[in-house]
Amino acid sequence: MRLALLINRSAGTFRRLPLEPTVAAIAAAFRTAGHRADVEICGRHDLSTALTCLATRPDLDAVVIGGGDGTILTAILAGLGTRVPLGILPLGTINLFARDLGLPRDPVAAAAVLAAGGPAEIDLAEVNGMPFAIWASLGMHPWMVRRRDHLQRDGVGKWRAMALAALRGLRRYPLVKAKISVRGETFSVATPLIVISNNAWRQERPPMQRSALDQGLLEVHVARCSTRLSLIWLAVNALLGRWRLGRLLETYQAETVRVLSHQRRCMLSLDGEVTVLRSPLVFRARPKALHVLVPARPAAAAVHAETVAP
Repeated sequence: MRLALLINRSAGTFRRLPLEPTVAAIAAAFRTAGHRADVEICGRHDLSTALTCLATRPDLDAVVIGGGDGTILTAILAGLGTRVPLGILPLGTINLFARDLGLPRDPVAAAAVLAAGGPAEIDLAEVNGMPFAIWASLGMHPWMVRRRDHLQRDGVGKWRAMALAALRGLRRYPLVKAKISVRGETFSVATPLIVISNNAWRQERPPMQRSALDQGLLEVHVARCSTRLSLIWLAVNALLGRWRLGRLLETYQAETVRVLSHQRRCMLSLDGEVTVLRSPLVFRARPKALHVLVPARPAAAAVHAETVAP
């Protein structure tokens, strides 16, 4: 295949791995498998323009992006993953999407797996026409993400910035007051957190993986936490992998979800990137709308067999 390989030099992995040798090893993995790979490295500010240019190239069989979940969302917003498959290399901090696809955590190993893999169709989701791949959140989480980003720009490390943002979020305790419509039923909420995931997550310790990527369903999670203490208890159970608590978390599944906020403009986090949209927010599943490169099935089965073997 003729591939374009675009690497985000600002990705979190390059805090522990050298940039140029890592990119060279990734490119070599694709070329060793017989692919032709055009390599480009760009920074955060040039990322959107570079991705938009790649989306218009007619000579490519696939585009492989190296970065975190925010980088992948930027690629999808640029139009990648529609005409040609989108490959994902885990170069971010958490790499939820790469985990969902069953890719190795090491980016060079992931490149070798993708080089031997093939295309597949998986679901996207959207809110008011804007796509997202993994999840959307309203309430405390996007507020914390925005505060974390401000702290990072002031030189605070990512994890310390998130911890400080969480403490400030608990003190501020922003609530979403809205009406949610799911499967013909409408109910009112006043909650610190609403999460809408593209297909369901497994009940496990974070970082969680989705149980499937092609079920064509949204899963809505509403925190029923009236106090800060109850929200902390929900967070503790989430860290222990017991986050589906019926008393503190209500869950619904649907193809379409409507959220009518008391505020005209709502702050959301989409795959970890904060944006602001007008209410009402209409979330929809887009079944098999995203074309991605995935590991070859025999290889995935072999990895699973090694994992469960005594």
